[in-house]
Amino acid sequence: MSSERRVAEGRIAWTRRHMPVLVETIAEFTAEKPFEGMTVGFRLHLEPKTAVLIEALLAGGAEVIAMGNEGTTQFGTAEVLSSQGCKVLDRQGQGPEATAAHLSRIASAGPDLVLDNGAELIGACLDSASPPVGATEETTSGGFRLREDYTGQVGFPVIVINDSPLKSIVENKHGVGESVVDTIVRVTNMSLHKKRVVVYGYGWCGRGIALYAHRRGADVTVVEIDPIKALEAAMDGFEVAEHSVAPARAEVVITATGRPGVVDYTAIEQMPDGVLLANAGHVDTEIDIRRLEHQAPGAELSPSLKRHELPNGKSAFCIAEGRIVNLAAHGGIGNPIEAMDLGLTLQARSLAALVDPSYDLSPGPQPVPDTVNTRIATAMLHSMGQLGRSAT
Repeated sequence: MSSERRVAEGRIAWTRRHMPVLVETIAEFTAEKPFEGMTVGFRLHLEPKTAVLIEALLAGGAEVIAMGNEGTTQFGTAEVLSSQGCKVLDRQGQGPEATAAHLSRIASAGPDLVLDNGAELIGACLDSASPPVGATEETTSGGFRLREDYTGQVGFPVIVINDSPLKSIVENKHGVGESVVDTIVRVTNMSLHKKRVVVYGYGWCGRGIALYAHRRGADVTVVEIDPIKALEAAMDGFEVAEHSVAPARAEVVITATGRPGVVDYTAIEQMPDGVLLANAGHVDTEIDIRRLEHQAPGAELSPSLKRHELPNGKSAFCIAEGRIVNLAAHGGIGNPIEAMDLGLTLQARSLAALVDPSYDLSPGPQPVPDTVNTRIATAMLHSMGQLGRSAT
């Protein structure tokens, strides 16, 4: 047994201990086998919390073929999952080119169910001769892709987990907000007190990042193109700035929009000397790191932190090359376990709903069923000691 696997086993055991809602779901799936004889194509960050989700699918009778996202797979966890019967495609040393191959391989296996993170696996399955019975999608960016790029093309139900109010409040606002800010502080070893932090996007993740940065003492400015969300940011006490003027104020930039090209190279040139760039969104193109690297190749200062000397004489610093900061940064462990207990139980129970004939689900993207939300909210309250009995 490798040392990585030994450490991962301990971390998974610790994680499982703090996921009571998902563990109770595992017990139910073990008895009822909702996925008996089915294959689940799984594309999500592979780390201890998602390992417990895969345990739930295996307990429910599924065969699981899994891949992670570039830069977020923890290979000790992958070893543990392989030993449990999960087929993990990721290998150490693989680059971006492996992603397309893995997506194609899972799609060609004809999975009965798909659990996706960015809708790329769902897209790979659209031309399959045996499309899945249904799918779940985890992210904001994946929801955009389903509703914009794949409009009218998805002939099976896709439950968009990110549309759940539970995920929005617990996982996105508090889980992402806390973990992103904590990761930035840990990687840089700097204080945010009185730093001018500019948060791009005031969706649920942006709300949480602004909140937790403010709690750390930062002066927070929000950039948001939706006037209603911008007004909400102002009512929450944050300064709101136009996209064109925000760069001049930024000491720390955090993107959280789910859209590519939010901070382009021209904007980076306008930022103060020493600006720190970090991305909290799923897509690694929210900040134009590729052009930044072309114009000013980065020099590594420490794991996950690079310095770029711009032609105009300024310096810019970037964490994790613009990938999702709380997972891709060195030592990144993602959202707090308890937040992901709720979020990953939403995944497990939504997959079960897709194969439950009592749910009447239409083709295309749709929110988590209300009954699933209510059941999990009640169970979460119980796990926090706020209600007298569990409802999972």
